[in-house]
Amino acid sequence: MDDDQSCHLSSTKRRKKMVGDSSSLSSCSLLSSSSSSPPSHGIHSLVECSKGRMPRERISGSYIIPIMEYVLHVPPRLTKSAYQVLLVSNAVPRTWHLEGRFGSRTHKIDEMTNGIPVLPLINQYYDNNMSNISKELIDLLQTEGVSIVTKEYVRNHRTDHSNIPDLDARIHAELEPCDYCLPSIIPKCANANDTIPPAAAFTYAELFGGIGGFGIALERLGGKCIFYSEIDERCRETYALNFTTTPTNCIHGDIYDIPDDKFPTNLDILVAGFPCQPFSTLGEQPGFNCDKGILFMQIVRMLELSKPKGFLLENVPGLLGMRESLIVIVNAFRGAGYKVTAELCSARGLTATPRKRLFFVGVRENLVASTTAQDNDMRDTTQSTTPFDCFFQFPFIPDLKICCHDILYYDSLPTSELEVLRLSQSTFSKLSQNKCWKPSHLAWPNRHCDTLTSHYGNATGRGDSQLVPSSAPHPPRRFSVRECARIMGIPNSFKFCDILQGQGEMAKCKEGYRMIGNSVCPPLIAALAGAVLDAIGVDMVKDKISPADDNWTAKGIRVAIDLACCALRASPVPLPAGCLVSPENEKKG
Repeated sequence: MDDDQSCHLSSTKRRKKMVGDSSSLSSCSLLSSSSSSPPSHGIHSLVECSKGRMPRERISGSYIIPIMEYVLHVPPRLTKSAYQVLLVSNAVPRTWHLEGRFGSRTHKIDEMTNGIPVLPLINQYYDNNMSNISKELIDLLQTEGVSIVTKEYVRNHRTDHSNIPDLDARIHAELEPCDYCLPSIIPKCANANDTIPPAAAFTYAELFGGIGGFGIALERLGGKCIFYSEIDERCRETYALNFTTTPTNCIHGDIYDIPDDKFPTNLDILVAGFPCQPFSTLGEQPGFNCDKGILFMQIVRMLELSKPKGFLLENVPGLLGMRESLIVIVNAFRGAGYKVTAELCSARGLTATPRKRLFFVGVRENLVASTTAQDNDMRDTTQSTTPFDCFFQFPFIPDLKICCHDILYYDSLPTSELEVLRLSQSTFSKLSQNKCWKPSHLAWPNRHCDTLTSHYGNATGRGDSQLVPSSAPHPPRRFSVRECARIMGIPNSFKFCDILQGQGEMAKCKEGYRMIGNSVCPPLIAALAGAVLDAIGVDMVKDKISPADDNWTAKGIRVAIDLACCALRASPVPLPAGCLVSPENEKKG
C-alpha cells in the first residue's frame, strides 16, 4: 500500500448540530441498493458530502442512505431461541462488529412476527451452498413461520442519542476573535514540505528528537534545523529520511557524546520532549532517581551554551503532580537565565486524539519586560501555588472536530495488511474475558482515539490497546502504523523506513508504534511555537504563501490547521449502517 496516497476527503467536520437541514442530502449523489436483491457482504452505502464551514456550528457530514438488508422473520415465541441459534452460527453481528455496535436491532413486524437482521452469509442457504451453515441454523430456517426477507434498514432505538453533548475542545476559547471563521477543512495531498518558504525565518535545535515531531511543525513555519540529537538509531534513520534539508553534520546521537563545541550559536528556539517515563503516572514515577530523570540537565546545558532566545519543551501531565521535581526543573531553567511558564494542552482540537501534555515555555530574561512585583512574588516557589512566571499567553486554538472516521481505513486496508493487524482468535478470546475491556472502547467512527503510548500493541489481550472494529465476522484489529501517525497529526507524506531483513511484519508495526507513541502532535506544536516566536521577537517575514499572516501566532494557527488537513484520510471509506451514533449522521434520504 502506498502511504503517500493518504490525504483524506474528510467531510465530517462537525460543529454544533444544524437543526432542520432538510437539504443536506440534495448536494450528494445518492446511491441505493436494488430492492430486488440484497447487497452482498461488505457493500455499504455511506455517502459523504461537504459544506462550507462556519464558526461554532456543526456541519452535516456522513449519511447512511436507505439500504436493504436481510431480516429473519420469526414468530414472537421463537425469537429468543432463534437469536441464540443465530449467535452460535455467526449469522448476526456482535457488539464489536461495525454492523452490531448497538445490538441486535430485533424489532416487531406485526402481531404475529418479529424481525431479526442477519448477515448476508445466510443467503448461502438459498444458493444451496450449505457447507458452512450449521445444522441448527438449517433447522431454524426450515421451521414453520420462519422466513428471510429483504427490507429497508431499520435503525436501533439505541442510536438515538440526540442529547449527546458537543464537547468543545478549543484552547483558550476566551481569546477567539469575534470574527474568527475556520477555513475549509479539506484533505491535502501535497507533500508536507511543499509550503516551506525558501529562506529560513528562524533557526531551531531539537533535543531528544525522536522522528522529528517538533521539526515537522517548525519547518512548516519556516524554520531551519541546525542541531538534532536522538539516541535511538532507527529514529535517526527515519528522521534523515524525512528531513533531507538538515545537514548530516547537524544530526547527532547520544547527547552525552556531543562535546560542548558542537552546540550551535545564534539559535532562536530550542525544542525538546525530554524523557517522560520517570514522571509518567503509567509507571512508578521514580523522578530523579533514574538516569532518564536527570536528562533535563542536558537541556540546561544547551541553554547555557547556545543561549537560544526561547524554548518549547514537552512532558507528561504527571510531572505537575510531582511538585518537588517540577520546582527543581523550573529553577534549573531559570538558573540558565530564562523566565519559565507551563500549561497543560490537549491536542484534541487539532487531531483525533485528546493527548494531553505539559508544555514549558521559556524566554531569555533580557527579552522579557522588566520583572513586576507580582512576578517577584511567584519566585518564592515554596509559598506560591504555582512555580511559574507570568509573562506568556498560550494561544487560542480552534476545534476542528476531527474523529476516527476522518483518519481510519476500517476494512479498506489491503487484505494482507488486515491479516497482520487483526487479532488472532486466541488473543481475542482472552481479551473478551477481560472484565476491563468493553466494545464501547473501540475506535468507532464518531469517537476520538485514545492517547497513543509507545507500548501500543503489546499484550493486546490485556485490553491496554484501543482497537479498530471490523465488519462481521472478523475480530477487531490494531491500528496500522499510518493510522497511528494520522492520530498524532503527522502528515501523510511522512515516510517510515523499509522493513529490516529478518524483521517480521508485526515487529515492524510495533517499531512504528513505539516511535510514534514517543512523538508529539505536530499541529499542536505549530500553534504553540507560533506564539513562542512572537514572544522571543523573531521578525515576521511576509512571503507569497502567507501574505495575510499578521504575526507568528496567527501563522502558527494557520499552519496547525494545514498540518491537520495533511494528516486526514485520502478518500471516503464504506461503513455499514448502524455504526454511527448521532442521528444527524444516520439520516435517511
